[in-house]
Amino acid sequence: MTAIELEARDEPMEQQDGLSSSSSYASSFYAMRQCRICHEEEDESCAAMESPCACSGSLKYAHRGCVQRWCDEKGSTLCEICLQGFEPGYTVPPKKAPAVEVLVTVSEDEDEEEELDGHQGMQYAPSDGPMDGPDAVGCSWCRPLAITFTIILLVWHLIAVVTIEAAEHCAFSLLTMYILRAAGILLPLYAVMRVICMIQHGRRQYRLHQLLEEQRRRNASRRSQEQQQLVISIQ
Repeated sequence: MTAIELEARDEPMEQQDGLSSSSSYASSFYAMRQCRICHEEEDESCAAMESPCACSGSLKYAHRGCVQRWCDEKGSTLCEICLQGFEPGYTVPPKKAPAVEVLVTVSEDEDEEEELDGHQGMQYAPSDGPMDGPDAVGCSWCRPLAITFTIILLVWHLIAVVTIEAAEHCAFSLLTMYILRAAGILLPLYAVMRVICMIQHGRRQYRLHQLLEEQRRRNASRRSQEQQQLVISIQ
């Protein structure tokens, strides 16, 4: 047998070996799976991966834990590629309410309650309380002095009617004269006292209004400061 015949016989054998090695390489290549999220490769015999949606090709398989973490981060179980839901058994955590809005709401409610309590306390404050200030202390002696002066005038007129005019008039006329004189003293005094009380009441209401306005300004400034602090802490 010549060398040419030996070479012709060895050539088909080498081709068969090359085809068998390439087919084994291709089969080993296609037997590997890759996770679409963490890009980790695993053997097809391993059951750690699954196809959660209708995607195909290199995006078909993924770890269940990777898909669940992705659903937790984006807050949805819908695939962005095939627009179908991940199955089976993938869940989404419940949405949390924003804490900043809750804090601001609670703060505003507390300010409104404090303002309402302060308004009610000032509204039902006694008329002779410390809100009247030093003016009430200075005018506190006016009422007893006026009452004392009125009593003295009434007693003086009674003595004058009984002693001086008793001889000239009867008992009925004396009583009528005394009542008229007493009315001439008491009615002007009552009118003056009513005017004084109305003036004091008006001044008291004015001071109450000023105190309420000042309290509202303080609450507004404190609320704005708290909101600025919340914004700074969030940033």
